[in-house]
Amino acid sequence: MITQSRFSVHFAIAGSAIATFLFPITAYADSSLNSYVEISTGDELGTDQVDMSTGGWIRTVATGTIDLVPEIDILDGATVRFSAIPGSDLNLKLYRVGTGAELHFGGAADSGTVTLADFFFSGGNQDVFVDSGTLLVPEDGQGALLRASTTTVASGATVDLGSHSDWIASLAGSGTIRLNDADLEIRNFSFDGTIDGANRVTFSRGGSWRGRFADVDEVALSANQTLTIVDAGAAANLSTLDSLRLSSGSTFDLTSYDASLNSLYGAGLIGTTETLAIGSGNYSGGIVAGRGLTISGDFQWSGQSQGALSINVLSGATLTANGGNVFGGSADISLDGALYVNASEAVDALTGSGTVEVANNAILSVGAGDSSTTFDGEISGQGGLTKAGTGTFILSSRQSYTGATTVSAGTLQLMSVNAVPATSPLEVRTGAQLNMAGFNQAFASLTGNGNILLGNANFSIGGVGGSGSFSGVISGSGSVTKSGAGTLGLFGNNSFSGGMTVVGGTLAVSSSASLGDGSTTNTLTLDGGTLQTFGSVASPAARGVVIGSAGATVDTNGNAVTFAGGVSGAGQLTKTGAGTLTLSGNNTRSGDTEIDQGRLAVQNGGALADDARVNIADLAGAGLDVATSETIGSLSGGGLSGGDVSLSNAAILTVGGDDSSSTFGGSITGDGSLIKTGSGLFQLTGNSTYTGDTDVLDGTLSVNGSLTGAFNIGSGARLQGTGSVGTTSLAAGSVLAPGNSIGTLTVTGDLNFDPTSNFEVEIGSTGLSDRVDVTGTAFLNGAKVQTILWDPSVSYVNGQSYTIVSAGTVSGTFGDLEIDSAFLKSFLSYSATDVTLTLRTVLSPGSLFPSAALTYNQQQSAYGLDFLDQTSGSSSLALYNAILYSDRAEARDAFDQLSGEIHASLQSGLFSEANDVRNTVFDRLDEVFQSGGRAWTSAYGNISTLESDGNASSATNARGGALYGADWMIDDISAGVFAGFGQSSFEISDLGSTANVDSVHLGLYAAQRSGNFEIKLGASNSWYDIETRRNIAFPGFSDTQTASYHGNTAQVFSEASYDFRFSQSLIVTPFGRLDYGISHRDSFEEDGGAASLSGESAREDMFASTVGLRAQRQSVIADKTVTTGIDVAWRRALYQGTPLSHLTFENGGSFTVKGVQNSSDSVVAGGSVAFQLASDASLALSYRGEFGDGFNRHSGSARLDVRF
Repeated sequence: MITQSRFSVHFAIAGSAIATFLFPITAYADSSLNSYVEISTGDELGTDQVDMSTGGWIRTVATGTIDLVPEIDILDGATVRFSAIPGSDLNLKLYRVGTGAELHFGGAADSGTVTLADFFFSGGNQDVFVDSGTLLVPEDGQGALLRASTTTVASGATVDLGSHSDWIASLAGSGTIRLNDADLEIRNFSFDGTIDGANRVTFSRGGSWRGRFADVDEVALSANQTLTIVDAGAAANLSTLDSLRLSSGSTFDLTSYDASLNSLYGAGLIGTTETLAIGSGNYSGGIVAGRGLTISGDFQWSGQSQGALSINVLSGATLTANGGNVFGGSADISLDGALYVNASEAVDALTGSGTVEVANNAILSVGAGDSSTTFDGEISGQGGLTKAGTGTFILSSRQSYTGATTVSAGTLQLMSVNAVPATSPLEVRTGAQLNMAGFNQAFASLTGNGNILLGNANFSIGGVGGSGSFSGVISGSGSVTKSGAGTLGLFGNNSFSGGMTVVGGTLAVSSSASLGDGSTTNTLTLDGGTLQTFGSVASPAARGVVIGSAGATVDTNGNAVTFAGGVSGAGQLTKTGAGTLTLSGNNTRSGDTEIDQGRLAVQNGGALADDARVNIADLAGAGLDVATSETIGSLSGGGLSGGDVSLSNAAILTVGGDDSSSTFGGSITGDGSLIKTGSGLFQLTGNSTYTGDTDVLDGTLSVNGSLTGAFNIGSGARLQGTGSVGTTSLAAGSVLAPGNSIGTLTVTGDLNFDPTSNFEVEIGSTGLSDRVDVTGTAFLNGAKVQTILWDPSVSYVNGQSYTIVSAGTVSGTFGDLEIDSAFLKSFLSYSATDVTLTLRTVLSPGSLFPSAALTYNQQQSAYGLDFLDQTSGSSSLALYNAILYSDRAEARDAFDQLSGEIHASLQSGLFSEANDVRNTVFDRLDEVFQSGGRAWTSAYGNISTLESDGNASSATNARGGALYGADWMIDDISAGVFAGFGQSSFEISDLGSTANVDSVHLGLYAAQRSGNFEIKLGASNSWYDIETRRNIAFPGFSDTQTASYHGNTAQVFSEASYDFRFSQSLIVTPFGRLDYGISHRDSFEEDGGAASLSGESAREDMFASTVGLRAQRQSVIADKTVTTGIDVAWRRALYQGTPLSHLTFENGGSFTVKGVQNSSDSVVAGGSVAFQLASDASLALSYRGEFGDGFNRHSGSARLDVRF
């Protein structure tokens, strides 16, 4: 500073003089400006526009805010400066900045703020220098100055863009660009300063970056641009950003610096020769990190690594690979966090303890670079895993992915039980191997031709039904299990020494070596699956075979298969496929055997279980070959198409050890013999040619085809059928029964009966019976003949004859003749070649069936049955013969069921119904003079039992109903009427008979009292709708009969009584009653079969007296009268008709049966209680029991009385 004086400055615009001002100035010796102005107020330059044509400097010399009033016009090429001293803020309005102008803000020690308050337009191509202090560009319009300029911000200086987003055409210097959460675009730059407070900074053109970012949310690089970080500090400063966003084709070159990004978005390429750390983001570009990439947050990547890349995913972090081939096959991943693979990926190495999810059926390939690694984490998801490269990939923990597991090269080693999910299909390719290292594993299927090392583990395949074929080698001391519904083909020369187990689906093999090494520990277990062969299989004697409880199928598939080892187990063995399965070991198996196709050959005498079933399909080529004697439980199957048994080497086949019944329709051939044991029925329906004997030791042999050898029937055994047999001998206690019902058995040769043997003959229609035809001599030897009746359509009243033996010669006679009938007699006649049996009834009709009856009703029923129609084929004859074939006890049961007894006994039940009505009316009359005229209703119920009298059966009767009445008092006379309804059921359970009765009642009553004497009279009529049902069932016959008819009971009744009053509350009354009733039932016809009856109408009378005593006591409880009473009486039937029913069988005779009667003498006792409900209403409850000889009745009632 040199001097201070007044100074005159001329400002002009376009040559026009505008103003001349005198300023107090301070001159600077070094100032290069043409004009220098100091201002302390905004109007010191006037109010009109100020023209700065060649340059100048406007500087505040006062603190605070100075709003410069005039607009400043900077002409082309001018150099101007604006500055504010510390603490001062110059608000500047620029009208124009001319082309090529140079603007300086700040200077020397001026650190105040120059605010570009207004800006009209720019001529372009200016240079803006912020030398010190702050240039504030608060609004978008003023920012146009920077868009048209090269902006240089000196160190320590600041350009403050405020809250509006803007762009800078060219940025240089080392100062600060400040924004308040706004966006900034930089188009060109050579800047090593700081950008502070931006929401986003976008580099629209590339370049070298040395600058810094402070409180910047995001930095973005435009498409096809390259931004090179050329300063370590700049690289380190990237960690302050919230995110970095790259556009397609752009390159963010970190050169040789380490860098850390909080997040990365967009596309393009980012790279460094050192390390790169990324927190999170969603990025589809390339990444180069020469010394490794670290992921610490949630990062989604759909681009691709450039070259080999080591990736470290930290604990808690997530790396998501979206694009497919993101890792380029050469990435080494250290995973402590999570890796999501959404499309197939290949990596060189995978280590760590994190989690991998392979989604969308993608494949994760590990080991492409031939590395060997261990992964301690978990791989999950819908995708699969492929082991690539020559190295070893070790999975040390359990995985849960559901896709396929492929070992395409090298070794996949599993170091935990079920390390891979059982739902995963497994492929082991040529040269590759799966090392199970002694840990049990399970896979859905197996394919390929590599190697599998079991160690001592179990290898399970097919649990979810997968199929596959494997031609490689399985080795080790472990075992293999085939499960599930699919097919597993093992076609390699396997050397594993543990067991081979099939529990489901099909195991296909080509040789014995496919099943393992054949040692004693290499047991073959078939438990629910199928063994199918594609070549000859000779399982050695050392290898045992177990057939589990679920059974097994062996499909020889046209090949020869031998099980030389022992076969054990309880399951069923099913042989399918052409070819022969030979069982030659010392077998202990107990299960059944099914031969569906091909041959089953048994050797060594114990190949099949002694008590198990053998079934052979009716199919050509199917059969059983027996080379040594064999015992089985039963033999079945075979037929016209095939299914045979071949006996060689004089082998004996023993059948029947399981005591079951079976049928074999195939042929038995060869030089062996057949033995039938056990209690069951064995039927042979085929034509057999074996040459040995047939011995029937137990049970029944039914021959319905042809057999050629000699037959020996042992004691207690039975021979039957309609076929042809050789010479037959029957031992003591044996039975010959031609036919299977009625039929003829042919003996080609002689027939020899033991004297104590039995000849069982079934008798059918006229002339038709069992018969034996003998081509040689029939030696009868006094054997017993037992006749069995069979045909219900034949009448035997006039006799029937049957030929039962026809022979070349008849020698001797039969002994005893038995028939299981109480009503038929039989005798035999002989000729030289025939034996004839004749049958007829023992008595004539009318006395035949009654001869077996014991009771009156049985005799009556039997008499009616004796005259049933004898027309052949009629239902009546069928009923007749069902009784004819019975013994006496069976016949009596039939007579009782057929008698229709319920129609007679029911009349006693109808009188009981009338008794309920009478007692209910008497109960009302007992109180009528105490309560006065009232309307009343009474409900009653009754259960009674009528015991059998030795003729008619016991019966039970349950009834219920209600009466509604009303009575009036006229002086000392009370009169009333009543009506009601009831329902009852009547049952004779021993005869299967029931009746249901619906009833309607109507009556009237009256009473007169004189002093203590009282007379009561009444009359009623009850009408009945009756439904009966009889269920009849005895040997040879069953039927159901129903009937509907009507009936009624009319009765009159009276009582005389006298009251003795012992106190105000106690009355004792002796009484006597007389009642007379007539019960009537209409005629009826039953609906049903041959046992249907028709009945005449019936009537029964009853006249009875009752003498007794009753006591009544009244008490008051809570101001209400309560009356209690008891009574006891003797009731005697002075006259009681026997309940009868005159019945006729359809197409049979008429008869009369008696029903069970009500007791003639009985004791009646009861009690009652009545409650006063209101002054005009009461409720009475009562019980009454009646007990007689073979009779008891229990009844109860509830009556409501209401005065009107």
